[in-house]
Amino acid sequence: MIFMDTKVNDDIRCIQNNLLEVAKLVSEDPMIIKNIERKNLAYEIDKKMDYYISTFKDADIIVVADSSGLKYSHLVKEQIGTHFINPVKWDLIKKGDGYFSTMRGSVGITTRRFEPILDENKKDIIGFVMVGKYNYLIKNRTKNTVIILALLFGVSLTLAFVMSIFFAGGVKKSLFGLEPEDIGKLHIKDKLIVDNLQSGLIVVDDKNHIADVNKVFYTRFSPLTPERILEETKNVLDGKETERFDIAIDKKIYHIKVLPISDEKSYYGYMLVVNSRDDVDSYAREITGIDQLIEGMRANIHEFKNRLHVILGLINLGKIDMVKKYIKEFQELNEYDFKKYQNVNNAYLKAMLLGKEAICKERQIEFEFDSLSNINIRENNQFINDIVTILGNLIENSIDAFKDENISEKSIWVSIKEEKDTVKIAVSDNGKKIPEPVINKIFDYGFSTKGKHRGVGLHLINQKIKLYEGSIKLIAENDKKTFYIEVKHEKDTNN
Repeated sequence: MIFMDTKVNDDIRCIQNNLLEVAKLVSEDPMIIKNIERKNLAYEIDKKMDYYISTFKDADIIVVADSSGLKYSHLVKEQIGTHFINPVKWDLIKKGDGYFSTMRGSVGITTRRFEPILDENKKDIIGFVMVGKYNYLIKNRTKNTVIILALLFGVSLTLAFVMSIFFAGGVKKSLFGLEPEDIGKLHIKDKLIVDNLQSGLIVVDDKNHIADVNKVFYTRFSPLTPERILEETKNVLDGKETERFDIAIDKKIYHIKVLPISDEKSYYGYMLVVNSRDDVDSYAREITGIDQLIEGMRANIHEFKNRLHVILGLINLGKIDMVKKYIKEFQELNEYDFKKYQNVNNAYLKAMLLGKEAICKERQIEFEFDSLSNINIRENNQFINDIVTILGNLIENSIDAFKDENISEKSIWVSIKEEKDTVKIAVSDNGKKIPEPVINKIFDYGFSTKGKHRGVGLHLINQKIKLYEGSIKLIAENDKKTFYIEVKHEKDTNN
């Protein structure tokens, strides 16, 4: 609109300048000055005005008059020799000043330029010249200018709109179809996730420069620096393949996992996931349940040593009959222990249960195994490993429930049953109760009522159960609490 207004005003000023130039040209014409001074209504004046009108496009009408208003030229030839009727600002003319005006004349409404005519000596005013342009022509010109500019504006706006759509589409495609707000939210979420990892994370670009480090690294591994980690690892990796290895820095061992960052077209760098070796080993033991087997073996060995000491003592005392009787009783007891696990056909699971029973004997806890229990999975696959982890952690939690508890008759009851495609597990104890306010938190990682650096067992159990579309339920009644677990097992698939 500003440009349109400026253009229209420029057109009007251009017309006025043209009228002024023609008026100046006519007022200074020697032939015209000479004839007006002599009061000679010469035909040559009107003829020359017709020539000016045909030559200058903005001059539609030219009237030459003397100081009395007598006309020497006019479009309407009959008016030559008559006096100028419309008002003239003689005060300006007599001062030698020209002016513009718009008025209706004999040929219609015109925009006019009045310019005084001086005599040959340039002293006295002897007349004036009026050069005019029809107002309807000015309006038409202005209208055409407005239409053209409006069309140009419309075309430009349409073109800009279409181009902006293509440009925005290209930008959005490069941003994977995300809006700027989505990118901002995604960045914040990713930053929160990275900064809340349990592991230290160092991002390295394709030129082996550190691009980013999460807060966990600085919190857990200070005063160790990312630069030191990179210096110790860059000699043993190229970053383009997933690798795992340990490094030693200042007499501490760290486990490093290398994760390349790339797609089908480009390689962008890699990530170094940093953990202490103790954390990795501890979590590995939790997952595999190896600690539970080792603890069970230790308890069995300890019990066996005690029995050997008894036998050795009786031999030294010469009580051979008592030795024979003791060995027989011991053998019968072992046969009984093995007999109650006769329906557990997996050696790995049976070894874990025997170990847990030995630990309970050490700690004077009665260990009851449901006589109806059965499991027919003989092979040691991932499923049975996870069953061992689930059951072992539940029994371990029950054993821990008796610590610092003054209970005269401590008991743990265990059941495991395989029914078609489902394995059902139940573990019950009369140990320490779980406070009502924290029951909903017991499966959270790191939550524990047993102290610092505990609280992995039940979280791990819950994770394993989810792998097999299972469920876990805790029922507390009277002095006992029981965990009931069901997991699905498809026999025809490799686990």
